[in-house]
Amino acid sequence: MKYMAHGTVVLAILFLMFSGVASAHHALQAEFDPARLLKLEGTLARIEWVNPHAYFWFDVKNDKGEVKLWGAEFPSAGVLRSAGFLRGPASFKIGDPYTIEGFASKDGGDRIYATAINLPDGRRVRVWFGDQQSPPAR
Repeated sequence: MKYMAHGTVVLAILFLMFSGVASAHHALQAEFDPARLLKLEGTLARIEWVNPHAYFWFDVKNDKGEVKLWGAEFPSAGVLRSAGFLRGPASFKIGDPYTIEGFASKDGGDRIYATAINLPDGRRVRVWFGDQQSPPAR
């Protein structure tokens, strides 16, 4: 009986530990609108190469010439590695110009979910592998 009580406590602790991880991930459609495509040109300001998504920040000039910091959510670091990117300056250099294509944020904020990135050397790399002809179902 004593061992059963300890086992129950251990299971409860494990459940609590992993339930936070599972609920932390979100559906793309919860924050971004696949029907509203954006294309941004900007200078890379910062990168967070993390899971479950990598985050890049770009300085983007608006129509008035003002520079605004835009956040770009990318797929996981593993997907970026599969697309041929390496962590660090071997693939992305702070201060270099990039063009980001992707889905606009639903709240109208300065955020985009990246589907492709155009590199300074002119190459376009697709980083989202969903159906480009029809966005994900809502």
